[in-house]
Order: sequence, then C-alpha cells, then structure tokens
Amino acid sequence: MVRGVSARHALRRLAEPVDIASLIAFRIGFGLLMLVASVRFLLRGWVHDEYEVPRTFFHYWGFAWVKPWPPPGMYVHYALMAGASALVALGLWYRASIIAFGLLFSYAHFVDKTNYLNHYYLVSCLALIMAFLPLDRAGSVRTWRRRGPEEAWTHVPGWCLWLVRAQVACVYLFGGIAKLKGDWLLHAQPLTIWLGTNTEFPLLGRWFHEKWFAYAFSWAGAAFDLTIVGWLLWRRSRPFAYAVVLLFHVITGKLFQLGMFPWIMSAVAVVFFDPSWPRRLLERARVLAPIAADARPPSFPPLPRWGRALAIAYLGWHVLFPFRHLVYGGNVLWTEQGFRFAWNVMLIEKNGVVELSVVDRATGARSLVDASDYLTPYQVKMMSTQPDMILELAHVIAHDYARRGRSVEVHADAQVTLNGRRLHPLIDPSVDLAAVPEGVGRKPWILPAPTEGPEF
Repeated sequence: MVRGVSARHALRRLAEPVDIASLIAFRIGFGLLMLVASVRFLLRGWVHDEYEVPRTFFHYWGFAWVKPWPPPGMYVHYALMAGASALVALGLWYRASIIAFGLLFSYAHFVDKTNYLNHYYLVSCLALIMAFLPLDRAGSVRTWRRRGPEEAWTHVPGWCLWLVRAQVACVYLFGGIAKLKGDWLLHAQPLTIWLGTNTEFPLLGRWFHEKWFAYAFSWAGAAFDLTIVGWLLWRRSRPFAYAVVLLFHVITGKLFQLGMFPWIMSAVAVVFFDPSWPRRLLERARVLAPIAADARPPSFPPLPRWGRALAIAYLGWHVLFPFRHLVYGGNVLWTEQGFRFAWNVMLIEKNGVVELSVVDRATGARSLVDASDYLTPYQVKMMSTQPDMILELAHVIAHDYARRGRSVEVHADAQVTLNGRRLHPLIDPSVDLAAVPEGVGRKPWILPAPTEGPEF
C-alpha cells in the first residue's frame, strides 16, 4: 500500500506544471549550437577530410551499412543538418526538424568510429529526447504565426524538464564515477602528461609541471563531475556553481582541444536553473508582460503507462550501459571494451605502433603490410591503440588479399603505452585476426594490461 501511494505521489509530482521558459531557452540554445557546429564542419573542410579522403571506415558493430554518401552527398547532408538545426531553434516544423536533425547527425557520426566523441553521443541522446517534448509550444514561429491564446503554453509537465536534466546529469555523474580509478586519483594521469605540455598556458601554466598541481587538478575534476549537479540544483549555491561550470569548461576546452564539448555542456547546464529564469529575465527587460498574479497554471495528466515504460527503459539504459565494462573484466582503459558510450572523458593518453603482417595460407610466406595503404594518418594513430579497430583492419586486409586471389592470415604486433607506462604488447601476435569474428563478446586475444604504475 505504501509503495502504491508513493508511486502515485511521484507520478503526480512529475505531472505538476513547471514553467516552460527554461526548456524553450534550451531548445533555442541547442538549435543555435548545432547550427554553428554544422556550418563549422563545412567551412573548415572536415567533410572532405573525414568522408572523402579515407578509403576505409571503421564501423560500429551492427552499423556496417552506414556509409558516407558519394560526393558531394556529405556536403548536402551537413547543409540539411544546418537547416534542421535552424528550424529547431526557430520552432518551425519542430517535430519533423528535430527528428531530421537527430537522424542526420547520428548517421554522419556513425560512419566512422575513428571520430567518436562523447559529445556526439550526447547530442544524439538530446535530440531523441527532444523529439518527444512539446518544445515548440512557446517562443517559436509556430506560436507567433497562430497567435491563439490557447496555442502558446506557459507550462509543461514537470517530467519534461526532469528528463532533460537526467540526461545532462548522466554526463557529469558517470564522468565522475569513471574517474574513480587509480590512474586518475593515485597517479594523476593522464593530466600529468597533458599539463606538462601546456606550461605556456596563461596564469596557471607556471604550475603545470608541478606534480602537486596535477593531483589537485585530478581530484578537483572528479569532485566537480560527481557533485556539480547537486550544486546547480540548490538555489543558494547555483550562481557560484554555474560560475565554476563556465570556468571549468573554458579552461579544459582551451587546454585539451575538446571541440564543442565545453560549450555544449556550458549551455545545457542551465536546465538545472529555476525553470522560470528566462521569463523573469525577459520580464525585467520588458520584452514579455508578466504573468497575471491570479493566473493558474494548467493541470496535466500523469504519464500514460507506455510513456512511463519508455522513460524507465531509457533511463535504465543510461544507468546500466556505462557499467558494461564490468562484464568484460580487465582494465577498460586498456582493452576499451565498454569504453565508448559510457562518458569516459579525459581518462587515457595512449600511443602505440602496430606491425601488421600477412601469412599466405598456401605457401606460408610472411610479408609486412603498411597500414597507411588503407588508412589516413589520423586513422592509423587511432587504430594503433584500439583492439576492435585493429581487428576490423585485419578483416579489411584479408578481404583485399582475397580479391587478389590470395588467402592469408593476418597478425598484429601492437605495442602500446597507457598513461605514461612503458610500451606493452596489446594483442597476441600469434592469433590470426582474419579468422576472429567481430562482435560485442569478450576478446581473449587482447593481452592483459600492464600492472606498473605510470612512473615506470
């Protein structure tokens, strides 16, 4: 009985109306940021570099069918993405626009896992959530054109806001949990390496070579990720917490070349503010008329069962999926099994070299293969430390030789350094990788991680 009452109470609380203003600001900010990101990709030549130059693309398991369009298709793709972003910001044809943007964005970044970034995953997740939310019901071209008083909403059900908050909170919380590792906390790695190469940084750079500063930075980073959501939700600490958010993301963005990630996180963090903050700001500027004191917010029904099931499944995925590396065992920073899509931010500095060789099954003759015959220099760098990419390249090589009428084994001698350790073999060189199937299962051909600390 208590459980039933508690569940009904929780559902009623989630259905209680909250001001729509902060979600409208979120929609506009998201659309504008994605517009900038899409145009930036076009203007900087990255479409050419990432989709036209490579001859080989590394696929996510199950998504080998995702391929770049023939030229100039990817330019059109990004132009459409920019257009959809602008429409999202304007709130014009919103539902179709956010779905189109989400599909276009996700497709573009599923073409090649060489270019995986955590904020690409976040953008896809946010676009998926936004497709279910009524974020065009105020501050949009839709409401401006129709002008009916019943058309513009002042409130939405509380679950709309909390769903977005939960998604953003996952990035910080699981990013903090991922930092609770020996390398980060006990050895201040990889920050010791990275800070040591940035001693020219204004003001703080003079201390970057000091070990104590790397430790302070590491512990502060973990504490920030683990606690910042709570500080942002607490009204009294919110202004100071958001100032720390801006400072943290500006510094890390300048230091570590994280692309759009710091700016996206700085923008989306405002969802933890009081939901009426944009309205109050516009009222003070006399852009909006204040809501009448006797105006009563609308009431909303609780989420239907199918909606609750979808929300629970979605949130359950985001809670459990980052821990899938525990099923694989081993050091996730070394094997990278379960590393992607788990908010592992700024945890590894890996470098390596891979010697690939083929053995003719008919004659037993062995010869070396140059990875650059198949990959761009950036792909070679990324492949050299990631076992699943080495495996996929082995399959590409075996297929290439098969087209020329030769059946070969493919072996890889990969020597990798992790967070300042000595070079260590990553893959069993005796294994014929061409005969190893791709998949999401354990990879016993990955050798155990080195046990020495970074000082070795």
